[in-house]
Amino acid sequence: MPDNLTQFAADHARLHGWDDLPAFLADDRTWTFAEVYAGAARVAGGYRAAGLHRGDRVLLALPDSIEMVWCLLGAWQAGIVAIPVNVQMSHDDLTRDIRTAEPALIVADPETAGWLDDAGLAPATGAERLAAAEPETEFAPGGDHPSHAMFTSGTTGAPKLCFFLHSNFGPSMLRTDGVGTVAFSVSRMYFAGGLYSSAMATICTGQTSVLSRPRATPAAALELIRRHNVATLFAQPSFYARLLLEPGHAEILGKLRGAMCAGEVLSAQLREKLMPIFEDRLVNLYGATEAGGYAMGRPADYLDPSAVGPAYEGRSARVVADGQEVAAGVQGELQVLVPFATRGVARGSLGPDQVTDIWWSTGDLASIDEQGVIHVYGRLDDVEVIGGQNVVPGEVERLLESHPKVREAAVSAVRRDAGDTTLRAYVVASAGAGDDDLGAELVALTREHLSWYKVPQDVTWLEALPRNGNGKVLRRQLRAAGGQLA
Repeated sequence: MPDNLTQFAADHARLHGWDDLPAFLADDRTWTFAEVYAGAARVAGGYRAAGLHRGDRVLLALPDSIEMVWCLLGAWQAGIVAIPVNVQMSHDDLTRDIRTAEPALIVADPETAGWLDDAGLAPATGAERLAAAEPETEFAPGGDHPSHAMFTSGTTGAPKLCFFLHSNFGPSMLRTDGVGTVAFSVSRMYFAGGLYSSAMATICTGQTSVLSRPRATPAAALELIRRHNVATLFAQPSFYARLLLEPGHAEILGKLRGAMCAGEVLSAQLREKLMPIFEDRLVNLYGATEAGGYAMGRPADYLDPSAVGPAYEGRSARVVADGQEVAAGVQGELQVLVPFATRGVARGSLGPDQVTDIWWSTGDLASIDEQGVIHVYGRLDDVEVIGGQNVVPGEVERLLESHPKVREAAVSAVRRDAGDTTLRAYVVASAGAGDDDLGAELVALTREHLSWYKVPQDVTWLEALPRNGNGKVLRRQLRAAGGQLA
């Protein structure tokens, strides 16, 4: 079997007779598998014509589109490292990522390309120009050479680049169970979950993926699901919460065969709202860009909202505290035995930094019960220290979100004028703006159920919690706004 990622996927499609089957639904037309690989070959030729060589890095500042797919697969075919980025970032953030990636070429849509030409950070071109080239007929060696790199979410610091190798994606990924299934991922392809649930799932399983060039709003997502008879949906929990605010959501979502959520903790309140719609069709996925999936489970199978599910088949998990594995039910840091993990690097020229067959420290506070189910409570670096006591924000946030007038909540420590440190709650009201009476109710709710050091001293009302492009809460912004000392 060939070791080039695009070549073995293309061979897989031809072997199973997928050439004329729909691979992607994008821009009001259907793209077959044959058209996908033909476009990839043209783009691979375009990379060569642009002077790129095997091992060069190309930064893809493109929306989710057939052009993004061509540019990814074409890069893999040519032995070039593809780096997808969020095109809706600010100029400052995009500049930061370009300088980190150190690309030989930037592929961008016309609007972004115009700005990039003026910025002079790297040569820029459009996907349509690459796709007009003569097709490349050869496939570069893959194996242990890098295929693509993805930025970490940046919730705990500056985003880093995680490199992946052609060999990280072997024959075990190739299946046929996606044929006839239409899927839609709200998560974009610059995010690991979005790339794997749309582009990778299509070429590996034969599913048909819906691509939305503009970032889908909740209303637009429901319309795409209805129009294309989508069977499976992939989205962050925060997006599911927004879907529930749309008229007619229950009828459309209720027809899905599967609803996958990932990227952030599924809150107890949202879980209770989603269960009547999806029942056992709701699947909670847990993992990270650096090491892939850790665990998955169906919330319908567990009463405890902290439960995710057992570790993936073939992987082991343990919880450690003070360097020692702890007993079932005891909280500590979760570690997962993974076949490989990619450690983020600060510059693209440093190349891959991978480790294999390692107990990977997730940085998450968790426990494993006697049935082997992983329970996740939050990030260890999110833990606040109040009155000398450790406070896990997730515990307080879940209680706040159990109030019927709260849509979402976050807490962080704040250094007060008197010099002491206490908690502040940041709350998005479910309808309208919050007021002093509701704030008092929430403080009283936490005081009734939690120890004194876990009780927020005050409530700040927000229209929305600050989140990155992947949907994760940016706690650093909350802490900065709250005036907490580093």
